Amino acid sequence: MKLNPLDIYNKEFKKSTFGYNTTQVDEFLDDVGVAYERLLKDLNNLQEENQELKEKIENYEDMEDKLQSTLDSIKGTVSERIEQADNEARMIRKEARMKAEEIKENARNQVASEKRKLEQLREQRNFFKIRFQTLLESHLEMLNEENEESLRGDFDDSALAIESEIEDSSDFEENR
Repeated sequence: MKLNPLDIYNKEFKKSTFGYNTTQVDEFLDDVGVAYERLLKDLNNLQEENQELKEKIENYEDMEDKLQSTLDSIKGTVSERIEQADNEARMIRKEARMKAEEIKENARNQVASEKRKLEQLREQRNFFKIRFQTLLESHLEMLNEENEESLRGDFDDSALAIESEIEDSSDFEENR
């Protein structure tokens, strides 16, 4: 049976000869009604507060879900960025290795080219040395032959030879 404060205030009891004091019963019922009314107000206030708290909890749970989804999204983005950065780093390292190999190959080619040039210069020097030595030896031989001839022959023979050489050289000059 549900009671409300009005039921308590309006409740009347039958009178009997040896019953309770009606004034005391009425006063008590009034006190009970006031207390019951206060309890109902408190109950309504608590139910309203409970409803407000439930709504706040739902809002907080919604915010938590949104924050969790945002966090998951951020984690996914961070993972993608890390993977992308790793891929870029691998590509940079690969390009650097390729460029280093290219630089090494160019350096090897330059060294080989310089070695070939050096070898050619050495060959040219040796060839020049041989030609120069041959030239010097032939001139020395000519000088030695001239000395021997001049020692063997007369003065006149030398003069004739000189004149003939002069004539040869003048003929040579004229033919030129």
